[in-house]
Amino acid sequence: MTKVKQAELFSDSARGVYIPQHFAESAIRDKFKYIDKEQWSILESGIIASPDPKHSEEYWSTWDEVLSNAETDCGGVLHQEGNLWIVWYQNAIDAINDLCESQLEYETHHQDAGDGYVHLVGESWCNQKTLDMVQSFNEEYLDNGENATQMLSYKPQWQLLGIDKRWKDIEPDILADMALETFNMVPGSIWGPYGNDRIVLEGFPIGEIEVGLDHLGIDGITMDLIRESCDAYISGNDCAYIATDAVWDAVVNVEALNTEIEDYITSMES
Repeated sequence: MTKVKQAELFSDSARGVYIPQHFAESAIRDKFKYIDKEQWSILESGIIASPDPKHSEEYWSTWDEVLSNAETDCGGVLHQEGNLWIVWYQNAIDAINDLCESQLEYETHHQDAGDGYVHLVGESWCNQKTLDMVQSFNEEYLDNGENATQMLSYKPQWQLLGIDKRWKDIEPDILADMALETFNMVPGSIWGPYGNDRIVLEGFPIGEIEVGLDHLGIDGITMDLIRESCDAYISGNDCAYIATDAVWDAVVNVEALNTEIEDYITSMES
């Protein structure tokens, strides 16, 4: 995990118009990049060193350039909003983005996350879903398999997937119980693809993922500066939110279902 550097106070707002001068006088210049000798000299001379009003304009325009471009040798930048801070904003952005990317990967692809939806399949099951499952078994799709003939042919889903044809001899409620005992949770998308590659018993859109940020220890100054620059939506200093079109699908496990069918038929015949 990326270690987040805390913002460092360089000059208190009480210094007012003398903050740029204080910066030029106090900064370790070898530690700052993108500030040339002339800029250092202008800031160091102060705002009232010359009666020429052009000097004042030059002083502030130079300070604007320094605020926009200066960078420390370890990636810090200057940020002034009253106080003058050194902020490692890219470091914080990378930490948040890395954390969110890792959490997104976990929530959408790690099997432990998918298994968290397992209990919902049975809890939401009803007679209509049993009927829908049987209909899915019988839906016909174009056969694109290795053994398909050159002529276009359509086959029922159960045949394309290799489900034991004796499923038809089993009461739908019993078949549904078998499917509910053997399904797998498989990552997918709300946009599919669906077709002849799987039979989905139930799908669970993930929608929005909440990612806690407290343990990153990002200070408020840095967070206010970066919240619009992160990949995720940031709420306060505590949480990031990631929207995703990923789903976890409860998919018929054909091999396991065939074993259940075999065992059931064998028991009925004995």
